[in-house]
Amino acid sequence: MSLLHSIRHYLRHSLKSFHLHGIHSPFVFSLEKNCLKDKSAYPEYQALSRFRESVKNNPSHLKIKDFGAGSKRLATDERKIADILKYNCTSAKRTKMMFRIAKYFKADRILELGTSLGVGTHALATARPEASITSLEGSPAVAEFAQSQLEQHHLTNVQVITGSFADFLDGKLPHHPDGTYDLIFIDGHHDGPATLDYFEKLLPFSHPNTVFILDDIYWSADMTSAWRKLTKHPKVTASVDSFQWGLLFLRKEQLQESFYIKV
Repeated sequence: MSLLHSIRHYLRHSLKSFHLHGIHSPFVFSLEKNCLKDKSAYPEYQALSRFRESVKNNPSHLKIKDFGAGSKRLATDERKIADILKYNCTSAKRTKMMFRIAKYFKADRILELGTSLGVGTHALATARPEASITSLEGSPAVAEFAQSQLEQHHLTNVQVITGSFADFLDGKLPHHPDGTYDLIFIDGHHDGPATLDYFEKLLPFSHPNTVFILDDIYWSADMTSAWRKLTKHPKVTASVDSFQWGLLFLRKEQLQESFYIKV
């Protein structure tokens, strides 16, 4: 069901995707050209690859405590790290895009809901070594592993917090002392109603220039429904659908409009 849903919407997305000449918003035009489709060979990409390889080559197993919709591929709660990387972590291509997004928007305060093995977290921290990054992971063993990996790669600007998204958003776990975030990445739950709830609860921790990134917006029918509702949310003025990720913007100078970009 979910696979057919994804395939059907991928074909639709391909048809709707704009090329540069079809984008009339200067903000989104620049985002696509200078960030999402930036082909520069950043030297930091080598560090991203080394981190990924170090995770891939770790022979350990981790016990998973899953608060979300679970994995489509991995049925047991005792999982090999290489399998978690393969099926549940940000791809190498998307990791580079995460790096570019954080760098492009010069995000200084970043929130990641869903650390997993720390692959995306590492990209964020590498892109913005001067930033303060808070990453939340519900599974204690996974959070401990991610924190250890980040420390081994000498990244000291990340705080990995163990706990559920709900506890964090209800104020039961520490937030950034400044109260707002420049970039918020929502990953890990894959549940439509929960995603809508997270967005509403995160709005007080955002500002007009905050970038929201939602993972797996075509994971299931209810995730796609949630994404479509968020693109019409009264606070959202622009949305970018890159198929796997959806980006939401609250910029007051932008008229509400949806863009489809193939990356």
